[in-house]
Parts: sequence; C-alpha cells; structure tokens
Amino acid sequence: MRAENFVYFATVSGFFIGMMFSVINDFSIWQSIFATIIITLLFYIIALGSVAFYIKFYDIKKQLFLNVKEIEEVIDVQINELEKYEDFIFESYKFIEEVEKEELELLRKNKS
Repeated sequence: MRAENFVYFATVSGFFIGMMFSVINDFSIWQSIFATIIITLLFYIIALGSVAFYIKFYDIKKQLFLNVKEIEEVIDVQINELEKYEDFIFESYKFIEEVEKEELELLRKNKS
C-alpha cells in the first residue's frame, strides 16, 4: 500500500469513527461536528507519523542492490518481444505497400 493511500484510509476511518462516537454519545450538532473533526485530525496525525517513521526506518539498501541476472533475463525477454513486434510491424508495412501498389495499378488501368 502506498503511503498516500494509507493516510487517506486512516483519515476516512477516523472520520467514520468520529461520527460513530458522536452518535453514541448523543452530542448536539455542533458538539458532534467538533468531535468528528478532532477525531479525524487525530487519525490523520497518527497516520502521518506512522508513514514518516516507516519511511525513515525503511531499509533503502535492499532496494539499491538488485539481482543483475534477473534484471538481464527480464531485459532479454523484453528485447525478444520487441524484436517480434518489430518484425510484425515490418511485415504489416510490406503488406500495406503491396496493397497500395495494387490499388494504384487498378486505378491506372481504370483511368486508361
């Protein structure tokens, strides 16, 4: 889950928990709005703190040292797929050229 999505989820959860808290305690309208805003802000701040600590202590070194053999295998597969696609495009281009030449010949025959 991305950090942004976690913050959004926690904020929305805080909003609904604040609404439930307000309904359960039978507050007036202004008290329920105030309680909902406070609880939503608390959840938002807790989510931001959690994400900040997660990002701070997340080990970036694991992301930097990648397995070169796996990357080369993936790149080789992608290169092969691109070559196949290029061949298909080239064959399609040849076919289109042949069709256009035939159409031109037919047009020339029809004009004369």
